[in-house]
Amino acid sequence: MKLARRAILVMGLVTSAAAAAADIDGTVPLTCTPSVGFDCTPEKACGKLKPESPPPPGGFKVDIDFAKKIIKTPYHQTNLLPVQNTAINDDQLILQGASDKFAWSSVVLRKTGKITITVADLKGAYLIFGQCKAVAPGG
Repeated sequence: MKLARRAILVMGLVTSAAAAAADIDGTVPLTCTPSVGFDCTPEKACGKLKPESPPPPGGFKVDIDFAKKIIKTPYHQTNLLPVQNTAINDDQLILQGASDKFAWSSVVLRKTGKITITVADLKGAYLIFGQCKAVAPGG
């Protein structure tokens, strides 16, 4: 689960920061910061997710680029995770993908930027909550 943990943390990082006042509609990039995460396996109850290394300066962050359909994360070997499916409705933006031997899914509330991310493989799953904000053009 270490690779999945890193990927999930990255995805989870796609989850926290201050929410932008504008509605998140999938047309502008997002920066997300995780607030809390959980590591779950079939053998034991879910426990609080702890990073394998100290946070980088500025904290853990994940960047979502809708135009390129990628998530940039410091945890994945290639540093980029493909967004393979996107759905949007009045309340939320849903992103999904798969890489290596795991699958992930995230839901971003459009009005607040709150995010929930799940990452799963055959050994267990991660559940991460956080906050996203829109990135200003050129920022």
